[in-house]
Amino acid sequence: MYYKTIELLPKEISIDNKIVDLIWQFVYILECNGQILKDYKVIKNKNYRLYVTTPKKDSLSEKYDSIYVKSVREKVLEYFTLSEEDIGVNIESQEYCSCANRDAIEMQTYNTDIDSVFTCCNCGKPIALYELPYPENSADYSDVLTWQQNYSAIDTLWLNCISDRYTGNQRVNFDSAVNKQGIEIAKYLSKRLGYPVYYHLSCDYGKKIKVEKVGNKQIHVCPKCGNVMKRVEFSNNCKIDVCENCALSYDFDDDVI
Repeated sequence: MYYKTIELLPKEISIDNKIVDLIWQFVYILECNGQILKDYKVIKNKNYRLYVTTPKKDSLSEKYDSIYVKSVREKVLEYFTLSEEDIGVNIESQEYCSCANRDAIEMQTYNTDIDSVFTCCNCGKPIALYELPYPENSADYSDVLTWQQNYSAIDTLWLNCISDRYTGNQRVNFDSAVNKQGIEIAKYLSKRLGYPVYYHLSCDYGKKIKVEKVGNKQIHVCPKCGNVMKRVEFSNNCKIDVCENCALSYDFDDDVI
């Protein structure tokens, strides 16, 4: 959300390709730890300036550093003095969750999304990755970002009217390769957090997505267990249908007229 510059002031050294590679490594691992969002820039003038978007005002604080960020930050500080400046708010990014406690979160992304893939089901805002446990056998969130990139690529192909069977099935079927990848991440985080992490499925009704009339509403049927899902409403009148047993979710459908 917050657009910032990080200026790197050289400490009486000559900048060679090895040190430039170190700068790129620094911003990359900051992204892998969720401290900055994608689409950052590295600009050379008299010094080097990093143009980045952070989820929160203090996201660049060392207290959030992963072991990888800490290691590379130490190397960068051997060659540079770092100074940070706030520029404004990146309107491509949302305000982030500040809830002290959460009842559940949802894992979802789409082709142009630059924010965290995790949304708080209490306030409806994205959650900074570094506030969550790392995925299994990881010390950063690179597995989450890989899934986001994979899903975004498939979503882009679908929305750009490729619309073939492969991209459609990858988005809709809970047992597709890309959805299996995301579901495993969500399942592991749920175990660590102690509350549900719902994995969001795309809903294309031409691909056997079932709904059932409940009162004056039509509620989705879980594609995995076949049970009618539960309509959940949270902040700002946001609604989703969830299967609490399978930890899957859909966007809610309109009331039946």
